[in-house]
Amino acid sequence: MIKDLLIPITDTAGDADAIGCAAAIAARRGARLTLLEFVNLPVPIAEPWGGGELAMGELYDTFRSEARKQAQAWKERLASTAAEVPSEVRLVESFVFDGPAQAAQHARYADLALLPMVAEPARDGATLRAFFTSLLLESGRPLLLVPAARPWREPQRVVLAWRPRREATRALHDALALIDGPAAIEIVQIGDDDEGPSPGADIAAHLARHGMQARAVNLPASSDAVASTLVAHAQAIEADLIVAGGYGHSRFREWVMGGVTADLIARPCTIPILFSH
Repeated sequence: MIKDLLIPITDTAGDADAIGCAAAIAARRGARLTLLEFVNLPVPIAEPWGGGELAMGELYDTFRSEARKQAQAWKERLASTAAEVPSEVRLVESFVFDGPAQAAQHARYADLALLPMVAEPARDGATLRAFFTSLLLESGRPLLLVPAARPWREPQRVVLAWRPRREATRALHDALALIDGPAAIEIVQIGDDDEGPSPGADIAAHLARHGMQARAVNLPASSDAVASTLVAHAQAIEADLIVAGGYGHSRFREWVMGGVTADLIARPCTIPILFSH
């Protein structure tokens, strides 16, 4: 059951899309939205003759004043939306680059965190990857990536990126709280694994007991990346949601060698993706 949603304001192009998606999810479930507006304070610099404290204090006051204005603008925007849901815009003070870690701490008291997908890699990529990594690995909560300009649709057709691993199992069960009613779930496994002659059969039977129409699909490995094959399949069947375990390998290995998680968050996608770790 989802009753608390958290959206950090990342100052990227997709913030409004993430908030709109969160409002639609909350309205159907009687849930509450919490937006985090960050006061990104510069780190103090010690000066040999002193006197810097006064200048930094004035600079901090300027940043706080601007953040209050932004928070008020978001409050007014939430109040004007068609979906009337309880909401709060919370001011969070942090030094520059500490925002993602602060967001993860606040997300521990929510059921679901939401982030926009990367739409402009050169401008927003580094910021959104930092928030994604902290929220996924440090909050203990599922994370929904929201594509640009796509209104939220309650999931009726879902693609589960399946491997018999802890992260995929966790993602599936987190997704059940978001799937409101019976749905058709395609359990997609790409390439060979050690699950036996019928990959996905056991988890399909488990989902059937939850009232889902579950079907195991084994796609052959190809020269395309796994993420590309998965997204192409989800788009072909007009899925409403992709569910995936995040960082099944170490984050360092994915950073050096690449991996499904890194590819999924880097490539354009028009379908929301739910990650858990």
